Amino acid sequence: MRRRRKKKTKGKREITEKKSIVEHIVSHKEIITIILGLCVSLYSIVNSIYKIMYQIKCETFYGLPGKYFNSNVNNGLLYVGGIIILLLISIAPTLMKKYDEQKENLTKIYLAKVTFSIFIGVEIGLVNVYNLIEIMRQTYKMNNFFRTINYWLNNNAYFTITVVVILGSISVLGINFIDKLNNIKQKWIKNIVHSVVLLSVMISVLTMLYGAGSKLNISIEDKTKYEFVTYDTEYVVLSSYNEKLLIVPFEIDENGQYIFKTSQYSFCEPYDGMYQYRDIKYSPRVDWNGE
Repeated sequence: MRRRRKKKTKGKREITEKKSIVEHIVSHKEIITIILGLCVSLYSIVNSIYKIMYQIKCETFYGLPGKYFNSNVNNGLLYVGGIIILLLISIAPTLMKKYDEQKENLTKIYLAKVTFSIFIGVEIGLVNVYNLIEIMRQTYKMNNFFRTINYWLNNNAYFTITVVVILGSISVLGINFIDKLNNIKQKWIKNIVHSVVLLSVMISVLTMLYGAGSKLNISIEDKTKYEFVTYDTEYVVLSSYNEKLLIVPFEIDENGQYIFKTSQYSFCEPYDGMYQYRDIKYSPRVDWNGE
C-alpha cells in the first residue's frame, strides 16, 4: 500500500510540474505576441534593406540598371535562425537544470545530458565546418596570409574537420557542466580545463558568427555560380525581370576567366532554350563597353 501511495504522489507531482510550465508560458502570451509582431516587422525592414543593397551592388558590378535585379534575405535568415535554434537546444540541459534536481535517478539524467551534449556538440561542429568553408571562400582573395592559411586547411581537411567537431563538443559539454568543472579540487587541472573550454567556446562562436555573416554578406564580385542558357548560341543568365530572363553573351579568355559582355544584354522567354548550372573557376570580368 505504501508503494502505491508513493507512485501516486510522484505522478501528481509530475503533472503539477508540467502544468506549471504550461501556465508559465500562457501567462506570457502577450509578450510572445508582441515579440512575434516585432519579428515580422523587422523581417520586412531587413529584407527591404538587403534588396536595395543587392541592386546597388549589381548595378555597380554589371553596369546595368539595378531595377533588373532582385533578391531576398530568406536563405540567410533561415540559416541564422537554424543556428540560433541549435544554440538554444545546446544549452537546454542547463536551462532545465532546476527541473532535473526535482526528479529521482539523477545518474540516468546525468548520462542522458552527457550523451545529448556530445550529440549536439558534434552537430555544432559539423555546422562550423560548413561555416569555415564559407569563411575560406570569402578570405582567399584578401592577401597571402589568408591564402596560406586556406591552403594549409584545405590540404589537411580531415584534421581540420576533426578539430572543429571536437571543439564544438567540448564547448557544449563545458557550458552544460560548468558547475562540475568548478568542483575540480586540483587548481592547476581546473585552470587547464577552463582554458580548453574557454578556447573551444571562443573559436566555435567566432566561426559560427563569421560563417553566418558570410551567408548574409552580398558579394557579387566573388560570385562564381551562374546559370547558362543556349538558344542559337550560349548566354549567361544574370537575373529575371517581368517574367523574362536577363541574359548577356560572354567569352572565355586563355586563362579560363569568363568575360560578360553586359553592354549587349537582352531579355528572353524563360521557357525556351537549354539550361545548364555551372560553377566557373574564377569570378567573371565584366565588359561594359563590348570591346
